[in-house]
Parts: sequence; C-alpha cells; structure tokens
Amino acid sequence: MSDVVDDSQEEQTKASRRAAFYKVIVSVTLTLISIGQFNDTKELVLATYEDIQANFTHQIEYERLELLNIGRTIPYIENQFGPPEVIKRSILDPEVRFQYYNIDKATVTVFNHQDRVAGFVVIPIAPDFFPNQPYISFALDTSPMSEINSGDGGFYLDANNLVYYAESQDLGKQFLFLQRVTGFVEYGGLERSLSDTRISPESTIEEIDSLNELLTAGLEDELVEGIMVFRQAQPPNFYGYTELDPALVTESLLTRIEFETYFGGIYE
Repeated sequence: MSDVVDDSQEEQTKASRRAAFYKVIVSVTLTLISIGQFNDTKELVLATYEDIQANFTHQIEYERLELLNIGRTIPYIENQFGPPEVIKRSILDPEVRFQYYNIDKATVTVFNHQDRVAGFVVIPIAPDFFPNQPYISFALDTSPMSEINSGDGGFYLDANNLVYYAESQDLGKQFLFLQRVTGFVEYGGLERSLSDTRISPESTIEEIDSLNELLTAGLEDELVEGIMVFRQAQPPNFYGYTELDPALVTESLLTRIEFETYFGGIYE
C-alpha cells in the first residue's frame, strides 16, 4: 500500500514541476510577445546577446574590423557598419571620399574610391581595444614605431589644429605595395606602454609640439635627430592602410574641433 502512495506522490511532484516549468515558458513567451512580434523573438535574443558581448568584451568590434580590407565594395562595408556618420571629400585626391564611423570602441574611416575600399584608418578610443592587425601582425600598444616601420617611408606631423605624428611603410610586393601608416593622434584613447612603463598622452603631445617647433624653424638636422629619438620611445595609438598615397591617411584625420563636433560624446 505504501508503494502505491509513494508512486502517487512522485507522480504529483513531477506533474507540479511540469506545471511550474510550463508557467515559466508561458510567462517568458508572453513577455516576448508584449515586447514585439513572436516571430522576432530570435532576433531579440540575438541582439541582447550581442549587446552583452559589446558591453563586456570587444569581440563584436574585433570581428567587424576583420571584415574591413582593401578592395571591399562600399555597399558591403555599409551593410556591416551602417551608413557613415560623416563624409568629407579629399583635397589631395578629389575622387576619394572619407567616410567616418563610430563603433563605440573606436572610430573608423573608410576611403571610398570609385565605390570600393581604397584605404581605412582605425583609431581606438577604449584604452584596452587592441584589434588584430591585417597583413602583418604587430602589438599596437607596446611596439615602438621604430620596430614597426623601417623609417624609409614618409613622416607626417602637425601641432596646430590637431596634434599628430605618423609615418608610412611600403609593405612590398607580397602585399601588393600597400601603404601602412601608424602614429599618434591626440584624441586616440589607447593606453600605451613601453618596457612596462605607461606612456601618458600628455608627454607624447609635448614631444610632438617640440618636433613641430623644429619643423617650423627649419632646423632639419635637429628635426631628424628628434624624430629618431621619438619613434624609438613611442608606440602608436592608431593605424591605417591604403593602396593610394599614404598622405591621405593624415589628411583624413579630423581636426580637434571636427572630432569634438561629430564624435565628442564617444568618451561619455
């Protein structure tokens, strides 16, 4: 008799659990329906998962940047990044349009040349945002520019309406003579270090100011010597690639006022 009672109690317990589980499912489903159409629940869950990844990791942004390569069509890029937030036409090459995007952890500039990607620039804003480098790998935050580039390319610097320093490197026949540009720009947010010592952006800006004074004064020998010392001690905080003139990379950098106007809220 006791066996019958025990079996009956076990069945009641199982039924109660099934009922509770059913109530949970119904509750979740009704909640999703109240948010939107039931057919959209899969997209809603996926979007929520991506939001969590974006908030606590950089994986979503890293994966999007891996899709950015020279030769991609502009419609493909806009499908991945959306419409550009800002567009500027190049003065050096009027056939090139600079298209600017905010991906939260970085700003991205795409060089639109005849409806294809002819170059791009990535400026990390998050201090720990280190995208994998296309073509040739290097550590963006800890490698001095003297280790990244041979020094045979062009050098670019300014300290007027924007403080920046950059240098270019021809990647050679293996990479179809693409130009890589690395450098420092004042609104880049990447945290950099050398030999485990953090490099403050303020100190870098001061050194670029000094180089610009030598440039303005026409002191060529002192400028060259200063650049050699600078590039041995400074990792970059942005990078770019192009199949066109590397000077387009520095031309594409927004001025201090432009950046504040279009992307100033990115730090908030």
